[in-house]
Amino acid sequence: MTDPRRLRQVLDGLADNALRLLEPGRPLVFGVQPVPATGSVRLQVRDGGPGLAPDDYPVAFLPGVLHERYRAHRPSGAGLGLALADSLVRRLGGAIAAGPAPEGGLAVTIELPA
Repeated sequence: MTDPRRLRQVLDGLADNALRLLEPGRPLVFGVQPVPATGSVRLQVRDGGPGLAPDDYPVAFLPGVLHERYRAHRPSGAGLGLALADSLVRRLGGAIAAGPAPEGGLAVTIELPA
């Protein structure tokens, strides 16, 4: 059980971030997978965009950090989207992480109690 509106807000925000950077024809993938060992569910939003540098992953959810690093090179918002996603996921009792996507861009993985 979770708050469907908050979960939708998180997924919409992640998709919006990805779509801002995706070139035409590049993928945006949503995935869902049960995690039987923990009784949780794993959601992913992955894209084929430019991705992040390896040293960006640990700071990806800190407000404004990626905005400062990339604002001269990429279209960006206020730099709060990933921080907001992190806050909402934690309020739902879950965890969120960033890493490289098999599609070439960014993968954001959310794990929520089922």
